[in-house]
Amino acid sequence: LINRGLIEAPFTFVHLETQMGPCFKSEPEQGVIPPGETQTVQVFCDATVVGHLEEDLQFNVAGCPIPVIIKVEGDVCPPDIEFSGDNLDFCDVSFGFPKTLSIRLTNKSPGYFKFRLRVTGDGRGHAVSSYELITNDADPAWRKGVQCVVEPQEFTMNPSEAFMHPFGYRDIQVTLCSNTIMEYYRQLVVDVERVGEAVASVTVTARCLVAKLEVYPNILWYEDICYLNEPYEKKFLIMNNTHLYGCYGLIPQKRKEGTPVFYSSRKPCGVVEPFSIAELPITLESQRVGKQSTRVM
Repeated sequence: LINRGLIEAPFTFVHLETQMGPCFKSEPEQGVIPPGETQTVQVFCDATVVGHLEEDLQFNVAGCPIPVIIKVEGDVCPPDIEFSGDNLDFCDVSFGFPKTLSIRLTNKSPGYFKFRLRVTGDGRGHAVSSYELITNDADPAWRKGVQCVVEPQEFTMNPSEAFMHPFGYRDIQVTLCSNTIMEYYRQLVVDVERVGEAVASVTVTARCLVAKLEVYPNILWYEDICYLNEPYEKKFLIMNNTHLYGCYGLIPQKRKEGTPVFYSSRKPCGVVEPFSIAELPITLESQRVGKQSTRVM
């Protein structure tokens, strides 16, 4: 702003009430320009509408009936963002075992924005992890399976929301903890604040399976002489001949009056890695004299 007059020129930036007017601000918004001097003014635009931009900004000058008008013009472009691939394929995943893949989200535009990530069709409830389940052998899920009142949120992203710098990128960790035996075909989408939903997306595929575990031997003989109420330990072998992770748990015994044999385990739950064997120690305490048997589940 140039004061070509002979007296001081107090000025004030005018906040317009047009559609795009609130998007503009000036620094400084007001001031006084001495005669023959200039004032540098910075004009900031925070556009909320995509498309061509044209506005007449105004500065009122004290004592002047006509405001000083500055015409601004330009094009507001949406963020240009993309994922580093077209498909995020988890392949086969084990039920209840989290699996994480990485993908990069890149901003190819000069804009600075906040984004959020979500997976279409995902729930909002708690997804149960097998690592969580093996800490409690009394969990009802061992008998009844995982019970969900609300559909579980099986996908988590880190970060799930963040700010993106101009021409920057973010490496996203996507974790699937499946609680549903099914094939997945979903979309990981990017919602950009004040721009819109699903500005960019990538396909997410997976297949959830349960490892088939085998117990050996089918009958565990305690051949030595056993005394009443004395603990004796032997081990079952839990074999996993699949490429999946497996989870096992010894269901706690419901002891009643007259139960002939008590059984327990110092390690009732555990994980069996693919193509491996785990040991399940079983401790028996006979409550009766004579040959006894019980079913272990």
